Amino acid sequence: MLTKKYLRVASLATVLTFVFFGANAHNNAIPEMDEVDRFAQKVFQNAQLLSFRDKIEYCGFIGYDHQRSLVATTPNAGDADGCEPIDDGELDVIASYHTHGSYSADADTETPSVDDLVADFSEGIDGYVATPGGRFWVISLEDQATFLLCEKGCVQKDPEFKPCPAFTPKHSYTVEELKQREANDDGSC
Repeated sequence: MLTKKYLRVASLATVLTFVFFGANAHNNAIPEMDEVDRFAQKVFQNAQLLSFRDKIEYCGFIGYDHQRSLVATTPNAGDADGCEPIDDGELDVIASYHTHGSYSADADTETPSVDDLVADFSEGIDGYVATPGGRFWVISLEDQATFLLCEKGCVQKDPEFKPCPAFTPKHSYTVEELKQREANDDGSC
């Protein structure tokens, strides 16, 4: 069952569909952001610009310092297809964050990947992903799913970004749903 944080009930019919027919992890509502979500969104303002300039992914961790203040590690440079955040041991880590690099017509970068979800789940933390189109996602450990927190242009958008109307992301995905999305990607955009 989804947590209250990432589930908005649009109608009684939606709830009944979910309960009785095993609906997917998502409905079409975008969840409200909490304090950590808003903090992560701010972290991406700089990381996205670095990503577009260098055409690679940047990543890091979000957590609490010794004074219990919410902080983020400095964005670590990865490569075009991945990034390994560095844990300096100074934080009580609660989430990872990473960009999806710069825009490429050859890659589906507008959703988190299966590997993104699996990595955060295996670390036992939530995660945040910003896309070249400016979409902002949370990867929820508790729900074992990813949720779109805000649409394209919500965080810095790559000036070269071109939307793909034929392959618009849903508002949420489980690992299995992302596997289906990847299998259905015919590279048409």
